[in-house]
Amino acid sequence: MIWIGLGLFAGLLLGTYDFFTKFALREKSVLEVVFLSSIIGSILWIPFFFVPDGLVAVLDPIGLYPKHFSWLEQLAVLPKSLLMVGTWILSYYSVKSLPLSISAGVRASGPIWTAFGAVLLLGEVLTATQWLGIFVATCAYYYFSLIGKKEGISFHGNVWVLCMLAATVMSSANALYDKHIIVNMGLDLASVQAYSAVQRALIALALLPWIFRGLEVRSLIARNWAIPAIAVTYVLAEFIYLWSVNSEGAMISVISILRRTNLIMVFGLSAVFLRENFIERKILAIAGVLVGIILVILR
Repeated sequence: MIWIGLGLFAGLLLGTYDFFTKFALREKSVLEVVFLSSIIGSILWIPFFFVPDGLVAVLDPIGLYPKHFSWLEQLAVLPKSLLMVGTWILSYYSVKSLPLSISAGVRASGPIWTAFGAVLLLGEVLTATQWLGIFVATCAYYYFSLIGKKEGISFHGNVWVLCMLAATVMSSANALYDKHIIVNMGLDLASVQAYSAVQRALIALALLPWIFRGLEVRSLIARNWAIPAIAVTYVLAEFIYLWSVNSEGAMISVISILRRTNLIMVFGLSAVFLRENFIERKILAIAGVLVGIILVILR
């Protein structure tokens, strides 16, 4: 059951990533953050394509030696890369415009979409306890919407909420596709991550016409420390998450629930550093999510 621990750890890293994203978006536009973090993410992986032969035996067992992909295999990875960039653009607009705790609460509905997709498309079978866990988590997500109304945010008519919901559905589709290409197609884990990172950087280049005038590469470290932090934490979270997906007996519907432990990190950091409203009520909603997670783990 190592994959459960990996899923939980990936969720905590994603919570840190969400927090860094909020800081980066305070100074930079959405498209600029997507572009810069995508470029840095690819730079982190590119050196592993050229490791000396003597290091292959060391890096390969820990998933840091990307094997060569044919054009067809690279094409199989492309939908994942497109979904990820699209998810980032939509979710970043939401994070920039909404309180972080609210945008994270909307994003937390992801496991529901992933679970239904896993049951319908991948043939996964959930126990009654796991279905109860999903139901409890769903109720907690509804409570988030009630809290949002108190902050003047309509979950039905707010364009930024709808952006996050669309991003969440795309992220769930990406999670299902991850399992398909890694488990069903048997593509190498490190290669999927490395080629996807490079593809995302190339896709992000298409954003340059919209952001070129405001791009400040020289201030990348001095004024935008959060952007490199976004790239590093996301690459690390993805690495751990995909190891979980690739583990024996792993269920993507369960892992998607475990990843939502990012809410714990998001709310903790929001309460301490951002001073957001209704934190006590949002903690109650978190408790509902945690109960759902526990029920899912108990199976």
